[in-house]
Amino acid sequence: MLRARAPSLILASLASLGLAADAHAESAVRLRWSAPEGCPTAEVVSAEVDRLLGGRGAQAAPLDVTAEVKRDEAGRYRVRLETRSEEGPRTREVEATSCAALGEAAALIIAMMIDPDVIAEPPPEVPPTTRTEAHITTSPPPHDPNRSAHRSEPSPPRPEPKRVSVPALPPTTQTEARIGPSPPPHDPNRSAHRFQPSPPRPEPKRVSVSKVPLSVSPQPPPPPMALSVRALADAGTFPTPTLGLGAAISLFVGNYRLEAGLTYLPTRTFPFPTLGTATGDIDLTLAHVGACAAFFRRPRIELGPCVAFEAGRIQSSSAGVSSPGQGAAPWLALSAGGRFGWMFARPVALVVGLGAGVPIVHPDLVISGLGTVHRASPVVGRAELGFEVRF
Repeated sequence: MLRARAPSLILASLASLGLAADAHAESAVRLRWSAPEGCPTAEVVSAEVDRLLGGRGAQAAPLDVTAEVKRDEAGRYRVRLETRSEEGPRTREVEATSCAALGEAAALIIAMMIDPDVIAEPPPEVPPTTRTEAHITTSPPPHDPNRSAHRSEPSPPRPEPKRVSVPALPPTTQTEARIGPSPPPHDPNRSAHRFQPSPPRPEPKRVSVSKVPLSVSPQPPPPPMALSVRALADAGTFPTPTLGLGAAISLFVGNYRLEAGLTYLPTRTFPFPTLGTATGDIDLTLAHVGACAAFFRRPRIELGPCVAFEAGRIQSSSAGVSSPGQGAAPWLALSAGGRFGWMFARPVALVVGLGAGVPIVHPDLVISGLGTVHRASPVVGRAELGFEVRF
């Protein structure tokens, strides 16, 4: 009965080792990965996460991560990582010049979400595989009275025990399992090596944080810029509300926008209230520099305050009077307001602005014989609507 059960016990041991290996193969992350063709797959990224964790994340439930990779017009790749937990959703965005580098950076960030000490602690070293020898010997046959007559005859030589090599788990020492009542023959060579100490393990190699490839580009990309065209409505600069046109170029630095542009309020003709036959023409050309802060920002929406300084030239002329004339004078003003931007179709965005300006230097429109016929308001209102292209 013992001889029949020996192979079954060995096969059961091998099956249990295989099941244990499958249990350890479960990934520490449950990844939903969407990426263009040519990018790493979800399996590749998940395997990199498990490699970085070194088995430290397998004890807890897998982390649910949703990742979406997109490529912009400049050829750069951007991934948006989103996780959900009891504390609420968490998002993280990473940019890279290649999709392969983006996959490595995403795997590192996911591993740090599971175990923040993944960089400070190296992955556990896998001990060397050892071999456990199991000696299978045959049991002595049952007693046969007929063989008593031949007891004096020499018995045939006993066959050498069959050796079966089975991979074993650590510790890294050799263990002998003997199946059967008869021990194997003494081997002095094996006894001499059985108690030799194993060689010392090498010191684990620690990875410096500075050597982890978090930066996927050798040089930082240039700050993004935008070119905009706007329609402008003004109240208070001229005797009557007027419309104008403007254009500007912007430079984005973090959450701030630096801007420079031109605005033109075309010529408006208006009558003089004291003289019905007389008319006047007035127009304004100005340049401005300013800055905006995006206090509220989302991937496609931004909102924040703006300030600007403007300088220009206002021109006027008169007709229908005894002494027609024309003149020009400087215009200086400070303005403040708010701006809303919505990128409805990348890279085109809709821009809406509303603000007010205070003239610092503004001329009076004076006609000989009639006196001052117009003076700009102490506070002028401005509203703008336009489009900008970001690049």
